[in-house]
Amino acid sequence: KFKYMGPEIITLTVSEFLSAYGYYGLFIGSFLSALFIPMGADILFVGMLAAGINPWVCLLTATTGNWLGGLVIYYIGRSGNKEKIKRWFHIKEERLERQKVKIDKYGSLLALIVWIPVIGDVANVALGFYHTKPPVTLFLMFFGRMFRFLLWIILYFIYANRFVNFINKF
Repeated sequence: KFKYMGPEIITLTVSEFLSAYGYYGLFIGSFLSALFIPMGADILFVGMLAAGINPWVCLLTATTGNWLGGLVIYYIGRSGNKEKIKRWFHIKEERLERQKVKIDKYGSLLALIVWIPVIGDVANVALGFYHTKPPVTLFLMFFGRMFRFLLWIILYFIYANRFVNFINKF
């Protein structure tokens, strides 16, 4: 009777559970999604918007949670322990070394893309590993993550009716 739906069902179930906790759930989900855990902070965030929760408080909550999770990754990278990075994040040493070229070229500006899945995760670790300037890097990391959620707010307000109609079909 039940067809296996893959890891997506876990993400959706956890997102649904966290959304029941309002801002706390959004904060926790956003924090965890920054830690290489496929939590679906974007799904949770848009779900909160669809529930009529204040978008600006959601923006601050999700950004702060996601940023703090990113700080954990940044400082693990900054510890410089290649074995820990390889074991915890499955990032090979060669891949980390390839990031050195990008760090040398763009420096802390790479922090603006740490919210992008996969490439942003590696960049986040590399920014810490190669000891970019923390004040600038952490500010840009916050701004980049805020942009991500602000983009969802804009898209939601533009397409809210279509989104709600799509969700109601299920």
